[in-house]
Amino acid sequence: MTKQPLTAYPILRLSIPLAAGIFFMESCSFPIPYWGWAGMMLATCIALGICIRGRNFRYRWWFGVGTFLLFFLIGAFRMQCRWQHVHVDWPNESRTYRGVVMEPPIEKPKSIQCKMALYDRQNIVLYLAKDSFAQTVEMGDPLVFHAQVKAPSNEGVTFDYASYLLHKGISGTAYVPAGYSKKGNGPKEWTIKRKALAIRERIVELYRSWGVGEKQLPVLSALTVGYKADLSEEVREAYSVAGISHVLALSGMHIGFLWLLLSVLLKPLEKGKVLRILRWLLSVGLLWAFAFIAGLEASVVRAVIMCMLMELGKFSGSKPLSLNTLAIAAFFMLLYNPSYLYDVGFQLSFLAVLAILIFYDPLNSLCPFRIRALRGVWSVMSVSMAAQIGTAPLVMYYFSNFSVYFLLANLGVAWLVPCIIYTAFASMLLGVLPEVRQWIVCMLDKMVMALNELAEWVSGLPYASLSSIKLHQMEVWGLYVLLGGIVWYVKVRSRKAFIVLLAMVALWLGGHCVLLVF
Repeated sequence: MTKQPLTAYPILRLSIPLAAGIFFMESCSFPIPYWGWAGMMLATCIALGICIRGRNFRYRWWFGVGTFLLFFLIGAFRMQCRWQHVHVDWPNESRTYRGVVMEPPIEKPKSIQCKMALYDRQNIVLYLAKDSFAQTVEMGDPLVFHAQVKAPSNEGVTFDYASYLLHKGISGTAYVPAGYSKKGNGPKEWTIKRKALAIRERIVELYRSWGVGEKQLPVLSALTVGYKADLSEEVREAYSVAGISHVLALSGMHIGFLWLLLSVLLKPLEKGKVLRILRWLLSVGLLWAFAFIAGLEASVVRAVIMCMLMELGKFSGSKPLSLNTLAIAAFFMLLYNPSYLYDVGFQLSFLAVLAILIFYDPLNSLCPFRIRALRGVWSVMSVSMAAQIGTAPLVMYYFSNFSVYFLLANLGVAWLVPCIIYTAFASMLLGVLPEVRQWIVCMLDKMVMALNELAEWVSGLPYASLSSIKLHQMEVWGLYVLLGGIVWYVKVRSRKAFIVLLAMVALWLGGHCVLLVF
């Protein structure tokens, strides 16, 4: 990572107060009228104008404080608007509601789960009693149902399920008994996102028609188009224990491989300014199309935005990947949807990239090998170690485990995953040739099988996972502060920094002991 001061990252300096405002409003959650927000922002803007007009160097700190306060208020205001839209006081009796099915229904043991957009502009999760009618419901169908909609609750679950749904934009849940729902009048209602999800459904059906193995199909669907409904708990557990569960959730790694493929295919368009602009438009358009097919997950959106910015950076010759690029993606995502801050995929994705930016070069420089092949292996290990350093505290907090052999598993993933993605893409292009397609699908099936066997083998090793780890939220914050202290010490290498680092370690251990007691 560059040794430039924080002033070299202007968008990062704006993203920090924006996120702080979102966090403040989420924690306090007391409503402020719109005129109050308008008054505070107007007063802050007037103060900033006075600082700028003064053109006095001594006012620079006041200008910085005012800018921080302005974006803090913007973040808090956006979060309040989000909560006011999502929080609904539902009536205590059953009523008739109308809406449209937003996503493909998911079959549960005793019901059919549907995510619905009501015509009143709220989103809810609907559980239809499993009968002949529920089996016919599809994405885009208008539905009329009579039920009692309730606010999300944590009843019967071991984590904060209510906050999870609210941050996902779900205002309520309802169970509809048999006979209390029917399809509304009119044709299916399609949006761009629903059309993209329908394409994903067709791709999964295409895999199935090609005869992909029963155990390989769910993994292939999750890895290439983000369809995870068919993944079994055994597969999820094996990948999690092996430390490669990120493979099953589309992220920057998958987008990076796709971007690399597009860069190779569109390389002839690099000659001339007009062709380069056309190349940028094509690559960005295709990446966003894939993001829609994948369901617009936070990690995918982050990766696509960063690819857009890096493609733009090629025009000016700027650094391909930097902290500024990451900060711009975070800033606009949080401005659009402040609830992204509480999305696990968003948190892990940004922390992984941030850790790679900070730790990859120092780790890669420690390579003891001179042979190119071994240096390539070490480079892959450095990326994996850097990402693990950045995400380990959060992984332990959310999933209560730590994968011991993550390096071993990720070495295999680094070679298998791109091969699977590119082979799946080739199978789409050559699907019209039955003989060629059969050969390619056979290769694809064997590669996914190898990935499954790798996950099962690593997860079966002795002490493969440190499970039942319980961390308090304050301990997670403390670990990241401690990590920052380590980076600071490595940078300055002074006695004072070492003493401060030891004090931080002692403070964290002391806090951990106190939390264990209480």
